[in-house]
Amino acid sequence: MLTVVKVGGNILTRPDGHVNVSRLSSIVDQLAMLHAAGHKLILVSSGAVACGRGEMHAVHPLDSVEQRHLYSAMGQVKLMNLYYSLFREYGINVGQVLTMKENFISERQYKNQKSCISVMIENNIIHIVNENDTVSITELMFTDNDELYGLMARMMHADNLILLTNVDGVLGTPNPDGTQPTIRTVSSADEVKQYVNVSFDVFASTRT
Repeated sequence: MLTVVKVGGNILTRPDGHVNVSRLSSIVDQLAMLHAAGHKLILVSSGAVACGRGEMHAVHPLDSVEQRHLYSAMGQVKLMNLYYSLFREYGINVGQVLTMKENFISERQYKNQKSCISVMIENNIIHIVNENDTVSITELMFTDNDELYGLMARMMHADNLILLTNVDGVLGTPNPDGTQPTIRTVSSADEVKQYVNVSFDVFASTRT
């Protein structure tokens, strides 16, 4: 059984903006239990920027894209080292997959990416997926991995999709008065189809 788990930045970040190591450790404990129960796991994890933010002070003020590039480049190393060390306590091997929207648009890149992840699953490796923030441009960035986990689950035909979040539910279409309803319970895909907008054409959407 293949399970995709998505951990948002708000879950892994403390109020001061740095990574919450205690919470990350607790999540790894629970993922290790799933792994021991026979689940094949894909972990879509934010947190690289938070890990990198506390490592250095930039030599000059940075705009939002520059911050994302710099802090993610440094933080990805620290984040993966944390995951590696925590999973190693359970004797679990982990690997990393950095991806971009382009990898879901190009047929060749899509197939190569799927092949890489498939062989990791076959070898019982938990692979940790994140956006390649160091080279992504603003127009083609994922929104806090919210698009990424859906595309990843669809590409790999996941049996389960688990979202770890601190929000109260799925936000619906805004009302004329500016309010936005919160969908707290979803029993079927048909219930939320009216709220889904396709923002870009992806190769993944045409493949099964």
